[in-house]
Amino acid sequence: MQVSKKGLSASMPIIAIAVAVIFLISQSSVIVRTGEVGILIRFGKAVKVLNEGLSFKIPFIETVKRLETREQNVEQAYTVSSKDIQTINVALNVQFNIAGDVLDLYRKFGIDYKYRLMEPRISETVNAVVARYTIEQFIEERSRLALELLTDLKSDFKRYGIEVASASIINHDFSEEFDKSIEAKKIAEQDALRAKNELEKVKYQAQGEIEKAQGTAEANRIVQSSLTDQLIKQKMIDKWDGKLPLYQGGDGNAIIDLSGR
Repeated sequence: MQVSKKGLSASMPIIAIAVAVIFLISQSSVIVRTGEVGILIRFGKAVKVLNEGLSFKIPFIETVKRLETREQNVEQAYTVSSKDIQTINVALNVQFNIAGDVLDLYRKFGIDYKYRLMEPRISETVNAVVARYTIEQFIEERSRLALELLTDLKSDFKRYGIEVASASIINHDFSEEFDKSIEAKKIAEQDALRAKNELEKVKYQAQGEIEKAQGTAEANRIVQSSLTDQLIKQKMIDKWDGKLPLYQGGDGNAIIDLSGR
């Protein structure tokens, strides 16, 4: 079946109108996905928030910018200084979601609010919090520092309609000079502990000798104080076998038995 040129020419306007209608419909509608909101822009001005689902706009006059409202994160490395002026490299992960006035947030910071608002504020807060701790406190009280950091970030971003869920220090690193000083300190502490243990051992041994000597002296004192004349005589009698001693005369030959036997 052939279509005449006349018939084709007559149908062209209809096809053009249909294409134009389809194009206008596509330009007049917008679908906002779950976890997002749409910012309706009219002549460059943010005028309305579009929630998830199908919405309509005026073609060529209105456009839509999308902002994610589900939980997101900012992960960044920061170089900060401790209270005792030690350099620490900190990698931080901050999880958040937009829970407040989305339109106001967009008007102030646009789509790039992470770069324009969050990253500078997080950097400032990390520097301020870490500066309250010495480097040794940073190591020993890391969980307390992280909680303090979370509290400050929550308070700071709440006024912008951003709810911070968590702030985690996922990694940290110190300068090479500090690592060497820590190693030297540990060696010194181990040497000091070893010397202390040796000293305690010598003191214990010396105390044992003193107590032993004191015990011997006390025993001798008790024995000596108990040796009365009567007790000495009694011990001599107990040890005598009943024989009197023999006496040898002056010529060296005569022996006199004093026992009388």
